[in-house]
Amino acid sequence: MKIKARLTAAAVAAALCVSAAAPVYAAADSAVVYDDQGNVSFSMEVNENAPRFYDIDAAAEYVKAQLKQRVSEFDLLVTGWAPENDNDDVTDHISEKLITITDDPTEGLYLSLTANITCGCLYPSEGAYAKYAVKYYTTPEEEDEVTAAVAKLKEAPEYLAVKDSDVYDRILWAYDTVADNMDIYDNLSDNAYSTAYSAVIKKTANESGQVHFLIRLLQEIGIQPMLYLTNLSSYSDEAIGCHLLVLAQIGEKYYFLDPIWDHMMGENKHRFFLRGYSDLDSSNEGKEEFTHVHLFQMIFDIPLDEVMQDSEIARTSYVKPAPASYKDGDVNGDGEINAVDASLILKEYTLLSGDTHTGNFSEAQSRAADIDENNLVDAVDASRILSYYAYVSTISEGTSPESIKDHAVK
Repeated sequence: MKIKARLTAAAVAAALCVSAAAPVYAAADSAVVYDDQGNVSFSMEVNENAPRFYDIDAAAEYVKAQLKQRVSEFDLLVTGWAPENDNDDVTDHISEKLITITDDPTEGLYLSLTANITCGCLYPSEGAYAKYAVKYYTTPEEEDEVTAAVAKLKEAPEYLAVKDSDVYDRILWAYDTVADNMDIYDNLSDNAYSTAYSAVIKKTANESGQVHFLIRLLQEIGIQPMLYLTNLSSYSDEAIGCHLLVLAQIGEKYYFLDPIWDHMMGENKHRFFLRGYSDLDSSNEGKEEFTHVHLFQMIFDIPLDEVMQDSEIARTSYVKPAPASYKDGDVNGDGEINAVDASLILKEYTLLSGDTHTGNFSEAQSRAADIDENNLVDAVDASRILSYYAYVSTISEGTSPESIKDHAVK
């Protein structure tokens, strides 16, 4: 059973089924593709005139462009790819590329969740053929409104206070922005309330819309998000669906974020902030209605740890690192004084000399950089660090070096 290695990817694939029908695999010459309601969406046969791409990367870029342009139907051929088995689907590989974060926060997983995507694929003698039918939840103009609203959020004091902080504080800003301004619309199936546009502009959204907003904010701060599903029925609508969470990637691991249940429990207390799988519900006050039940637990009788331990999801909560200690000359806080520190000081000096006269150093870093104690961070300080680095490199082993400021006055 290959349930461990691709747990996060499987969670995303399951999550995308909220807004995208499962692709159809067929080795035949034609196929019928059904939407997520079980209705016939379209029939398909290989179109030899479809745009051709040699690899998955190029095909994914084409699909991304179609989605951004709000094209409702399109197809493609991937000539340099073939399935490894009957369960290997070209559209799955394209989707994995689509949900990967880029420099554009309107792309990635955020873009994939702005539409209901129905797709199917066939495998002719040459490569793979895929066809897409897409129903969009927002217009380009509405997305422009979201972008403008997010830009204002990033100009607010709450964001400016953390924009240069560590990843913990930046993710906390995104979490609080969603949780503290949340108005839950209780129909998970109403697509008119299932996007960030609803949460930001309409000021009310269902679970899908709330997590879509959180995904957008995470991508704005350079964090790779993933969707994750628990519980058979959403708390906001017992008739359908699952409960939606977001995973945030820090380093090689993903951590759970659930601002929806945090909000519903009353007063955002960060109960489900950057949690691991073993302590996800450690602050839910023992309330069964706010206990996450993973989907595989409903299908397989397997202990949680056995399934999760080899996954990309962290076992325990993310712990905020202790603040860096910046000693004289050590502006990056790594405990050493060397050419790296001198280089950082020169970069800061360049910024301070620019039109805005604004640098990136914190107050503590600026104090550590000011070797000659003239209340400036400049090339002289960088030069003295390099001089000190050369001095330390020449002293005998076991000899204690003098301080950088003592050395600088010589």
